[in-house]
Amino acid sequence: MKKYSFSLITFTLVFLLGLLSCDVAFAQKKKKNKKKKKAKDTMVVSIEEPSKKDLRKAEELFVYAVNEYLLEEYNQSIELLMKCNTLNPKDDGIKYQTALAYQKLQNYQKSNQYAKRALELDPNNKYYYKLVAQNFEMLSLYKDALGVLEEQIKVTGDDEEAYFQIAMLYLQMGAPRSAIEYFDIGESKYGINDIIVRQKQRIYIRLGDLDAALKEGEKLIKAYPDELEFKYSQVRLLLGNNKTDEALAILEPILENHPNEGTVHFLLANIYRNRGESDKYYEELKVAFSCSDALTDESYNILNGYLQFTYNEKKRQEAEELINIALKAHPKDDRILSLNADYLVSQKQYDAARTFYMKSLNKNPNNFKLWKQVISIDWELQQFDSVDVHSDLAIEYFPNQPLLYLYSGTAKMSKEDYEEAVVMFNQGLTVVVDPSLRTDFNAQLGDAYYKLDEVDKAFKKYDEVLKVDPVNVYVLNNYAYFLSLRKENLEKAEEMSHQTILAEPENDTFLDTYGWVLFVKGDYEKSAMHLKKAAEMSQSGTVIEHYGDVLFKLGKVDEAVSQWEKAKEIGGELSEQIDEKISQKKYIE
Repeated sequence: MKKYSFSLITFTLVFLLGLLSCDVAFAQKKKKNKKKKKAKDTMVVSIEEPSKKDLRKAEELFVYAVNEYLLEEYNQSIELLMKCNTLNPKDDGIKYQTALAYQKLQNYQKSNQYAKRALELDPNNKYYYKLVAQNFEMLSLYKDALGVLEEQIKVTGDDEEAYFQIAMLYLQMGAPRSAIEYFDIGESKYGINDIIVRQKQRIYIRLGDLDAALKEGEKLIKAYPDELEFKYSQVRLLLGNNKTDEALAILEPILENHPNEGTVHFLLANIYRNRGESDKYYEELKVAFSCSDALTDESYNILNGYLQFTYNEKKRQEAEELINIALKAHPKDDRILSLNADYLVSQKQYDAARTFYMKSLNKNPNNFKLWKQVISIDWELQQFDSVDVHSDLAIEYFPNQPLLYLYSGTAKMSKEDYEEAVVMFNQGLTVVVDPSLRTDFNAQLGDAYYKLDEVDKAFKKYDEVLKVDPVNVYVLNNYAYFLSLRKENLEKAEEMSHQTILAEPENDTFLDTYGWVLFVKGDYEKSAMHLKKAAEMSQSGTVIEHYGDVLFKLGKVDEAVSQWEKAKEIGGELSEQIDEKISQKKYIE
């Protein structure tokens, strides 16, 4: 069975290698072309023949130009080709390669200038015609493109690809009947081709001529009776138009001869679904998923569909059964493994889900969505060691995804590996594009720098954040708290902290910071009011200890000691003096 491959890349490589094979071939080619032009009385170019030295230099530069082209360095390639054109202005191969390079840069006008010149120099080269036609097409000059391809057929003879291209041009011009005419011409000359048949079917369907579309499918089946996929395509077309009886007539003999073909059972399931026979539909799905032949996008979509309704107990049970059947038949299928993980997530079985996500990633690690799922589960389970490991692994496959660096840096922060966290945050900043995400990186960098006692860098990062996001409560809170710990710029600290409690008046962390800033400023009454509110809703030992500190300053020693004892019982980031405070019953700074 013939299949099309409408690419000039293969030709280009072969063609260019031929040009570069040896000096003699290069020189002989020029002589031959010269004689041909004289015999045909084509236009005479009043340019002196290049010297042998120029020819050799042109060939040498041409090699480098082609190399740059293959490396997708098109501007550099053109720069070298310009020199080649100067040294050897009548070489059609150089003109053609120049046209290709300009086309890659989407400069179709310039590309056509050189493609046309190549065609003038060698009017029998069909690839030059094709390039000119392609450029005209990209410039939406469809009639000009048609004229070039029709001329190509006259000059170089019948060309299956040219007929196809002409038909596609007519489609773009809104002339589907003319397109079919040229498809038919190509088919009559070169035989039935599945690509052409499918294209004609699409046209007929667009024209509302279902019968003609079906006849094309029948023609393809008749030409290739052993190709099951052509029969399946016909069945899908019939099912899409509610012709279930005709579809069943095609499927029954296939089922008889190929009972373990999963596609047959999937299509039968569709028939039962169309008929509203839900029990038979489900039974056919079970058989289909148990077959060992490769699953299609359609079959994955079916499982995905079930996963949308796991809140319904019947659908949940069916989803679980179908996925388990599919897993048994396709234990190494990465998409089935990830679908099973999705199902487990829906059931809040996060550990098991992560296991299957990782199995899927072991088969196909180039799936960013799954890496995010794994890391999200790590985060949900507060397993920061896992966040660290998995985010660093994911970066190996997706080094340009800034979110992974944010995950990695934050995990390292939780492990108090602040130097490595700074490295990851700074690396992430080199690839981040989203301004809001840049803010997140700078906020985290501020925290990391502070932990490393690089205070100036920390506060500079906080200032960068507040410059673009002046109401970022996370940064306002941390900035204010760190200033209070250092007893620096307390007016600024109070103002920033006050903004946070205006934004979130019930946030115990923000209330604690505001109360502590007031404590450091010596405003104990106002401090106690906010620290009391924070302590009543918090389970943080730090917050409770702060409340005890302000109670002591207000002369409430017994209450202060009680709060310090409670803070020690809770634990967390307490002051080094907590035991002395309790034993000596006094505030120790």
